[in-house]
Amino acid sequence: MRSTVMKRVQTPNLLPILALASFFIRLGGSISIRPVLTGPVMAYLGSSVALRCIAPNSSLPVTYELMGGDGVLMATVADLKGEQPASFYLKATVALEGSYRCRATTGGSTAVSNSIKLTVVTPASNTRVTSQPYPPVAYEGSCIELSCNATKGSHLSYTWFFNRKEVTSSTSPLFHHTGNKLVMGKVTPEHAGYYSCMAWSNVQDTRRFSSSFEVKVTVKVYVSKPRISFSISNPGASPSGNVTCWSTRGSPPVNISLLLDDKEVGSVTATESLAAWFSVAVVPGLDMGTVRCRVNTEVQKLMSEPLTLEVVPVGGDVKVEVEYLYRGDSKLTAARLSCGVSRGTFPEYSWLLNDSVLPPETHRDSHIQPDPPHYALTDHRRILVLTKVGPEESGYYRCRARDSYNDSGHWVESEAVQVQVTDRILNCMPEATSSTETPSKVFMNTIEILTIAFYCFHFVTLAVALGCIYKMFDQNPDRDQVAIIGFDTLPLSASTSSEQDGPLSRDLVVQNQTVETTQRVIIFEVQTNTFSSRMPASLFVVILGLFCCSKESSQSVLGRPELMGPSVALVKSIADFHCKLEIYPKNVTILLQLFKEGDRGKVLGFYTSLNGEVANFPIVVKPNHEGNLECVAKAQNNSDIEPTVSYTQYLKVLEPVNEAEIVVSSGPEEFFEGKTLDLYCKPHAGNHVSYTWLLNGRLVSPSRLRYVVDDHLSINRTTSEDSGSYMCIASNHFNETDVFFSNSSEVVITVKDLVSIPDISFTVLKEDSHNYSAVVACQTAKGSPPVTFSLYNRTELVVNTTVDDRNATFKLPLVLDRPMGWLQCQANNGDRIESSQWIPLEVVPVEGPVTMHYDYDIGENYAVIDLRFYCKAAKGSFPRYQWFLNKTLLHGRGSFYYVVNQDPGESRLLLSVGRSSTGTYHCEVSDSFDNATTISSKRLYMDKEVLNRLPVLVVAVVFGCFTALVVLVSICCCNGVIYRRRQYEEKTLLSFEMERMMTAYEDVLDCSEYNEDTDVLNTASGAEFDQASEASVDEWPQIEKEKKTLEDEPVDGP
Repeated sequence: MRSTVMKRVQTPNLLPILALASFFIRLGGSISIRPVLTGPVMAYLGSSVALRCIAPNSSLPVTYELMGGDGVLMATVADLKGEQPASFYLKATVALEGSYRCRATTGGSTAVSNSIKLTVVTPASNTRVTSQPYPPVAYEGSCIELSCNATKGSHLSYTWFFNRKEVTSSTSPLFHHTGNKLVMGKVTPEHAGYYSCMAWSNVQDTRRFSSSFEVKVTVKVYVSKPRISFSISNPGASPSGNVTCWSTRGSPPVNISLLLDDKEVGSVTATESLAAWFSVAVVPGLDMGTVRCRVNTEVQKLMSEPLTLEVVPVGGDVKVEVEYLYRGDSKLTAARLSCGVSRGTFPEYSWLLNDSVLPPETHRDSHIQPDPPHYALTDHRRILVLTKVGPEESGYYRCRARDSYNDSGHWVESEAVQVQVTDRILNCMPEATSSTETPSKVFMNTIEILTIAFYCFHFVTLAVALGCIYKMFDQNPDRDQVAIIGFDTLPLSASTSSEQDGPLSRDLVVQNQTVETTQRVIIFEVQTNTFSSRMPASLFVVILGLFCCSKESSQSVLGRPELMGPSVALVKSIADFHCKLEIYPKNVTILLQLFKEGDRGKVLGFYTSLNGEVANFPIVVKPNHEGNLECVAKAQNNSDIEPTVSYTQYLKVLEPVNEAEIVVSSGPEEFFEGKTLDLYCKPHAGNHVSYTWLLNGRLVSPSRLRYVVDDHLSINRTTSEDSGSYMCIASNHFNETDVFFSNSSEVVITVKDLVSIPDISFTVLKEDSHNYSAVVACQTAKGSPPVTFSLYNRTELVVNTTVDDRNATFKLPLVLDRPMGWLQCQANNGDRIESSQWIPLEVVPVEGPVTMHYDYDIGENYAVIDLRFYCKAAKGSFPRYQWFLNKTLLHGRGSFYYVVNQDPGESRLLLSVGRSSTGTYHCEVSDSFDNATTISSKRLYMDKEVLNRLPVLVVAVVFGCFTALVVLVSICCCNGVIYRRRQYEEKTLLSFEMERMMTAYEDVLDCSEYNEDTDVLNTASGAEFDQASEASVDEWPQIEKEKKTLEDEPVDGP
């Protein structure tokens, strides 16, 4: 009773434990597997790729399946040992690029691994450099773009080389490297050189590259504005003129032309230099016209400044000017004499000292030629520099001039000028002259000389008057109050300009000085009662008269007028200019005139001022008023007062822009690609105009093919992308608020695409049981319609048609198994004809036999993982292939197969070996246009175990070779044992006989019979015994014979 109760009590306590144990057992059995797929993410095309999949801590057996990104089964591997990764070996092809997963199955559990995206990298090949523009020749400032192109290759990186040095962003800021392009934004001559590139790819530290050939880039320099010079020679009876045209910079070749009065009189193409020389006819004293040089390049057209072709004979006055040059210690160091001729285009100079020519005529040079050492000539002998001055260089100098082209011409001589240098002059210098200055020369007219004379007389009179007044006041104890009133000084100046001609004058600089005569007028104001009693009234009259005279004399000089007015004005508006004169003589009428600089023949305005009024010049602004304006002040009816000129003020004349229109200077508005489009924006009125170009409402920006310069838009090598509506906007600004615009009307430009090389193909159409037709298709990838397609059979035109599309079809009668000729398609859309390749028009029906073979890929464990079937018919132009597995049609792509029909002559079936792919395979071939006849191949049974089973022949060969090897080794061992046994027996018998002989000898021989000394016996060397004991095998028969003889002889007893 008690035990029963105990059992009932214990049983309920065990149930929770059993349930918990069952839960853990189930939980442990349902732990999910987690496969992991590892392998490379990149591989070169054609290389072997190994993907490995493992599911750790999974129960055996485990089946691993490799699946593609679209779920296609690629391979299957079973793991029977545990903890062994399944390896899948793939051959990298373009078709295998994509994502892969591994599916592991064990028991009733299935799991999918992580994804690996395999990228197949194609190595670069046949790399070359292309340029834009082509050839790579451009002018400075334009853009050059180089491209590194490889015929084959993917995932490529590019390295550029300039003059065989690598181009990097840090070391070469002149270049911009983006992708496979090397861009030079604004080229300079530094960009010229040889360029090459290298395309390369890197996969798992394996680098493959392909290098290009070098391409030469040429950078041309824009030609500078040409210069012109004129010289004359006298080779014969009459002088001949030579005009030289040259530019200081630029890239040849250039065309240099000479224009005489705007008519071309000569032209030269300079290929190595930038200079040209032309001969012109000249007559001394006659104006032959105006010549200019014109330089033309493929992108530039420049003109030189005009030059008057006139030879003025030497004549008029000849004058010598002398200047002294001092050192820093105030010592005279040199003298400079310059010769000036009033007229003459090509003067020749000569110097004389005391009527003797110096230097000698044998040293005539246009450059400095010291001969003798104390003289130097410069500026074509016009300037004579005395490099050493002393009493011996003193004398009378004269210069003379004549025409350089006439050696027998008359000399025109100057007056003699005395240069006298003494010791006192050598060692002193005027106080106001610096170390590098000469005393300024003051040029004075008659009025100025009289003024200075009156000043001097005035100062003397004042000094006498002061003395008298001092005496008078000094005697009076009651001194009167004296007031001194000072007046500002009146300047009287004259300046001279130093000439800086020749190389020597740049070192010996002569600076100008201004001499100012300053005076102060003092007026004494004395009390009336004292002054009237002490000083006569006549003294006041004299002082007042002198003061008035001196003041009037000092005001005979005009100051510089000041011109004021607007800097910009609109055409036809009224602009007011003002001219103010600060310093002017009293009671003299001043005429103020407004001129344009360089054109004194046309007065823009004038004003007469008497008392210094500000002149006002209101002018109606015209376009020709633009330029520098100046105000000229001069005294009327008084030629002794020199006129003065104000500083210039620039006037900008603005004419509002109006009625802009586009002019197409390149030709018609509709044309084919590749040509140049030139557009000009021409407003009917306006200056200082800015231009903006729009294409289909969008701004046209400059690029390597689009040049936008002022009113000109030029597009080189146009394409269809340049088609559209062009419009230009012309504008100019008067100020920040007044802006004038003029929009042109739109001009529609149509750039038509040229046709590309057409493609030709044909298909067969079965009309009925006996009639067939060939449908020929012609197609071009590009080209603006309409396009005319023509079909040729050899040289005969079969048919042509014009369509509004880029493809056309033609239908021709066809007979099977008979050559019908060769077909070619031609495409033309108006500017160029392109022809396709030739194809034969022949259709061969399908005929057998149909062969099928296969190959496979082996994995890491030597198991077949991939299988490829190939099917091919013996004949057939348009075969159609069909694959069957156990009489089931396979088409397209399945879970374990993929049908490839890219090559019309062969079909391929790609299989992933597994359970699903087991079965019997065969292919059937028929005509694509007629399935009445079908030819089948032989059937092949494929199984995973059969594929991985070793062939019987291989097994037989391997085991046969092993058996033969064992038998051969056994025979060798037996022969060795037998040979060694025989040799041992012979040696044993020979040893036995030798022992018997030694015993017999010991019995026969008696050592007492020998009387040799014991020491003699001991001296026998061991080598002698050894030598004696070495019996040859050849001596053995003789030993046997002697042995037998000894045995037969009787032995005598003692």
